Amino acid sequence: MSRDTIAAVSTPVGEGGISIVRLSGEDAVKIAERVFRGASLRSLDEAPSHTIHYGYAVDGDRRIDEVLVSLMRAPRTYTREDVVEINCHGGAVAAREVLDAVLRAGGRLAERGEFTERAFTNGRISLDQAKAVLDVVQAKTGLGLEAAVDRLGGRFARQIEELRHTLADLLAELEVEIDYPDLDVDCAAVQPRIEALHAKTAELLGKSEQGRLIREGMTIAIVGRPNVGKSTLLNALLSEPRAIVTPIPGTTRDTVEEEAALAGIPVRWIDTAGLREPGDPVETEGVRRTLHAVDRADLVLLVLDRSDGLTAEDRDLLEREWQLPVVLVENKIDLESGALDLPAGTWIARNGISAERGDGLAALTDRLIELLTHGEVPTRNSVLLLDSWERDLLRRMADGLERAGHAMAGGHAPDIVAEEIRAAYRTAGELQGIDVSESILDAIFSRFCIGK
Repeated sequence: MSRDTIAAVSTPVGEGGISIVRLSGEDAVKIAERVFRGASLRSLDEAPSHTIHYGYAVDGDRRIDEVLVSLMRAPRTYTREDVVEINCHGGAVAAREVLDAVLRAGGRLAERGEFTERAFTNGRISLDQAKAVLDVVQAKTGLGLEAAVDRLGGRFARQIEELRHTLADLLAELEVEIDYPDLDVDCAAVQPRIEALHAKTAELLGKSEQGRLIREGMTIAIVGRPNVGKSTLLNALLSEPRAIVTPIPGTTRDTVEEEAALAGIPVRWIDTAGLREPGDPVETEGVRRTLHAVDRADLVLLVLDRSDGLTAEDRDLLEREWQLPVVLVENKIDLESGALDLPAGTWIARNGISAERGDGLAALTDRLIELLTHGEVPTRNSVLLLDSWERDLLRRMADGLERAGHAMAGGHAPDIVAEEIRAAYRTAGELQGIDVSESILDAIFSRFCIGK
């Protein structure tokens, strides 16, 4: 990696209280000094570490903005390099001009995630913790933030390190048996340890599936014929009037999408146009978009109007071959009507509600939570925020340890068992960021914003 000094705006673009231009590298202090005029400080280079100084950002003789400069010297910084943060007024223009002055003074514009990548390559954080930084930034729910902060604290890294040390101990014992066959390895003691390692890896893999829900979320499409209360249901679920509601059938002509959490799981709710034989080109496009929303969804809420009884359009939807789970929602139970006599279908749940009054909504959301989490509501201790690459490595570890256990139980030669343990050991090292290819690191850090 290049050791030049990098710089970027580390705050979001737009109006706000402050914007921060961050520098990191061995010349960070010298470059900052070229664009800073302190009100009472003669030289930034003489200032002690972890201090803040008032003055002006300048470009030659021109004042750009009134600023505060935070000075942090290596190694007690985010990147373990000298770091300077110039706090200017919020807004795109001031930050952009300060950054341009820094670049002209010798800085280089940082690439995506380069600050965090330097923190990783300089040993400040592990690869696991580097990924947790992105999870903290992108957290969509309180539970997602809690899980990300736990990971940032090194919980997963410590668990993998413990697994790897145990694998190394097992491998050493097996290598002794291979090199010195006259010294018998106690298989009765080794096999339970392999099985325990497999169980621990499988447990981590299960927690990562919960984490996938927290990280990626779910998409739920609300569908049905016109005027059954789909938009009213969306508004009730969001607790705000997000969709237009009128007594006129076909009011919703386009999809309306909004995010709200269920038990800490980010859910994208999609209100859709009524499914029926369209009567005009606009409605035709609305139906097309509804079907596209269903294709993107993980689950469908199929809404029926109990007060109307079953219509031919309802029956068509009930008999449709949905390619994803369907929950039937019988709306308007507050009106005088009996339960619908439904034909046999493949739906997985059935709930009665009054979207307008809120009756039955709690039971419906509880049922959805149960379906989404398979009855296990995630908590910060049951969640690991891993990406698909990490989950794949965990699966490979679990599969290899399972094969090692079977080989040991079947009386196979120690070198066969050792090869599986050795592969699991290497895979654990990849999870720790050891011997990870440059292309994988590039793919990981390219997902960050430029200033992080």
